[in-house]
Amino acid sequence: MSAPIVLFPHQPFSSGVPDSEFASEYEAARWLGFSIGFYSHEDVEAGSLTEALAGLPPGKGQLLILRGWMLAGESYALLYAALLAKGYSPAVEPVAYEEPHYLPLAYRHLIGETSRSAWIEGENPEEAWELYQGFRTKDAIIKDWVKSAKAKWKDACYLPAHTERERFLEMFAIFRRERGKLFNRGVVIREFLPIVERGSDVGGLPVIEEVRLFFWQGKVVVPPQGRSPNPMDERERWEEIARRFQSPFITMDVVYLTDGTWKIVEVGDAGVSGLPITLDAGRFFAALWNHLQEDASGSIVAG
Repeated sequence: MSAPIVLFPHQPFSSGVPDSEFASEYEAARWLGFSIGFYSHEDVEAGSLTEALAGLPPGKGQLLILRGWMLAGESYALLYAALLAKGYSPAVEPVAYEEPHYLPLAYRHLIGETSRSAWIEGENPEEAWELYQGFRTKDAIIKDWVKSAKAKWKDACYLPAHTERERFLEMFAIFRRERGKLFNRGVVIREFLPIVERGSDVGGLPVIEEVRLFFWQGKVVVPPQGRSPNPMDERERWEEIARRFQSPFITMDVVYLTDGTWKIVEVGDAGVSGLPITLDAGRFFAALWNHLQEDASGSIVAG
């Protein structure tokens, strides 16, 4: 098979230089034999797809894997269409991108495996307050369809049981302000999971027992190393859930609870999900290369 191409965002005004946050991934992917392409994240968000892909040469049908910043579903659909028109075969179709990206679309695959959740479209604070009534007797969190404002954990994210209306609306206002232009589609209330904590950071945000897993075609791309407890003890469970999704390339953030069980805290599109700091970029891309080669030939060709 021709080498798959990995598409990275480039530095503003430097179309041949990877965004600094992806520099180590760029070097690892290039060294391992992936073809490399660049796009302008800012132009994609602005809807200027011709400018966004100005430095990308025409493709010849090769598989394209995105490794970039998070995009709204509408922006991703425009990028996907532009890449097709350029002659590439993006790995993830728009509907498959949105399914893990937006919790309300993913939730049907996660019932019983994640915390109880409910949602509304839009940002009406009174509707959000009504939504919260189904969660008031237990601790909960508030977020949009993609992310929370967890950097403001006590003031815009974590809802103690029986939070009163005035406090809820105050927290909602801070949450909405913190999310700003990044607010996605609607509001989600989730029952709080009793996750094992390893202390807190300087901002008071809990440091939790959490592992991000990447999947390609329903298989874990690269198992985490040296962990105890280890989510790989339940590898078959995670891979069965991953296969419920349309996308071949997703992430799953799993957390260890105080009762000794693992749950899923969120899923996402793997193309726009960051690598954990404990996962070396070279190890990740070597493992991904193996999975792609297995798909193409039925045998592992890279170590």
